[in-house]
Order: sequence, then structure tokens, then C-alpha cells
Amino acid sequence: MQSKSIFHKIFFIFFVTTLFLGCAIQDTTTSTLYIKKYCVGKGGGFTGNYLEFSFSEDGKVYKRDFVYERDVYYKDLSAQDLSYFVEQIKSLGLESAELNSPGNISKYFEIRERETTINKLIWDGGYNNAPQKINNFHDELYKKLSELPE
Repeated sequence: MQSKSIFHKIFFIFFVTTLFLGCAIQDTTTSTLYIKKYCVGKGGGFTGNYLEFSFSEDGKVYKRDFVYERDVYYKDLSAQDLSYFVEQIKSLGLESAELNSPGNISKYFEIRERETTINKLIWDGGYNNAPQKINNFHDELYKKLSELPE
């Protein structure tokens, strides 16, 4: 009977140690994954299809795969483009701006951390009912991000 008791104590210590180490390792690896992404997209209409490109603070560009709800690496932005676009986002105040006027065909700009939306601006792309500076920036950013990689 005493051997069962020792076995249980050893198993319990092993279990608690493994659980503790597993949590500690997971915390250190996930804390670095909270990189902000800046997304531009457009679509809708009869098909409901959207195209979205985004870039992260580290300069990586992604194309959204809506079927599997994931971002697929597409290319890298140059340091100059990265700096320019981040500055434009700040100067236009896109992290706090409000615009919620979707249409049949919509354009949008979204800021995310992981899959959590921080802010999203959406407007009717056919009527361009967004402020001209925001609409122009959307078009410029979308064009740059969607260019084929070299």
C-alpha cells in the first residue's frame, strides 16, 4: 500500500511541475506575438467577396485568406515605405477616427492586434463617402501592398 502512495506523490509532483513549466514557457512565447497589423480591404457586392492586404509593425505584408481566416505572408515592405505608411496612419488619426458607412461595395481600413480589432473604418466604395484624405490613403496603401512581390 505504501508503494501506491509514493507513486501518487511522484506522479503529483511530476504533474504540477509539468503544468507549471508548460504555463511559463507558453507565457514567454505568446507575449511577443502581439504585433499590430494595419489592414486595407475592399469588396462585397453580389458575391460578398473581399480582398484584404495588411502590414505589420515589422514590415511584413500579408494577404488575407478568408476561407481559413488567416493571414498569408506575401512580401516585405521597404523600411522607407513602412515608415511613410505608419506616419500617415498617425497623421490621419486612423486609430481613433470613426467612420461606419458600409455600402454594397465597401472599402475599409482596420487596425488589429492578433485577431482583435482596435478600430475599423468602413465606407461605401462606390460613393467614396469617406473624407478624401482617408479615401486617397486607402487607395495608395492598397495599391502598394497588393503589388506583386519582386
